[in-house]
Amino acid sequence: MKKKMSKKQKIRLSIIAGVLAVVLLIGTYVFSQSRATNTEATSNYQTSTLKKAEPLTFNGTVTASDTQDYNLDATLGKITQVHVTDGQQVEAGTVLLSYESAEYQAQVDEQNNSMSKLNLALSSAQENLASAQAKQARANQQLNDAVTNYNNTNENSSEEAAMQKEQYKGEITQYESALEAANDAVLQAQQMVESAQVDLQAGNQSIANTQAKATSTVTSTTSGIAHVDEKGKTDPSVPVIQVVSSDVTIEGKASEYDYQRLQKDQRVTVKPVTSDEEIEGTITEVDQLPEAAAAAGNAAQGASTTSVNVANYAFTVKPDKPIQYGYNVQITLPLDEIRLPGNSVIEEDGKQFVFAVKDGKAQKTEVQTEDRSGVLVVTSGLKEKDEVVTNPDDELKDGQELAVN
Repeated sequence: MKKKMSKKQKIRLSIIAGVLAVVLLIGTYVFSQSRATNTEATSNYQTSTLKKAEPLTFNGTVTASDTQDYNLDATLGKITQVHVTDGQQVEAGTVLLSYESAEYQAQVDEQNNSMSKLNLALSSAQENLASAQAKQARANQQLNDAVTNYNNTNENSSEEAAMQKEQYKGEITQYESALEAANDAVLQAQQMVESAQVDLQAGNQSIANTQAKATSTVTSTTSGIAHVDEKGKTDPSVPVIQVVSSDVTIEGKASEYDYQRLQKDQRVTVKPVTSDEEIEGTITEVDQLPEAAAAAGNAAQGASTTSVNVANYAFTVKPDKPIQYGYNVQITLPLDEIRLPGNSVIEEDGKQFVFAVKDGKAQKTEVQTEDRSGVLVVTSGLKEKDEVVTNPDDELKDGQELAVN
């Protein structure tokens, strides 16, 4: 049979139960306050997952790689013929235009009249040379005959033979003098002929030069499509023919904020605004100087205004496949760079650190960065998809568990 508790025992049990209840309530309150404090301390941290920067986009226009204009050249005279038709494919060296100059043609006619005198002078000089050479030949023959007679005469054979030999001796002296004079005459005649020939040759060359100016042609220096404008035959400000190369390039423009990211040989994607087609291409040239218009605009601002124009730089893209000449396009340049929120970096002893998030804990990590036009770019220490605390403070410690927002 179970013994009943005394009144004193019941009172003692009630007191013990009350104390235990109070202790339990206090413990529960303390635990909840501690947990709330810890949650409050860690829930203020925010994080960001790193990713590559969005690609840059530029506007561009498809242009011919080479365009040559052929305008009226008044110094060549009047255009007499256009040798190509509008839209015709031409090769380098194709004759495009023919000119005729009335002024130079008149000079050619005048020079042709002068040539008849030069031809007459040459004929006269040649006749004089022939006459002098004939006299030279006669004098030479007479001298040879006198020498032969002199040598064949024996002055000891008779008194008459001695007199004859003396006569031949006098003839030799006479013919030697005549031959010398004849030689001089031939030399002078030859000089006259040569001089007349030089004058005639110079005259012919002068006529040829003038004739080349009187009638001349212009040839294409490049291959491409010819565009003809008949108005240009009389208006020097309008090209008579424009040869546009079939090979095209794309001319783009970048502001000074993006200029440093452009490099020769970078690969880009080109998309015509009229279609969804994407064409790969390569940057072939980046201008080092800003466009003249921007520079002129800055100068026009003067010292009295605080507004500043943004400088623009031209660059050229070579597409991997042809695009229609004249199209407007968008040029997309992918950026292989990971950007950091500026507030996430802590400077200590000349080094840079961030708190990366690993398995729910803050992990202090050294990084190297580079400032690119006001943007902080990771060069080492972190990679794409890493998570970092964007608002670290002095309370955040390496290895601390995080409850992030």
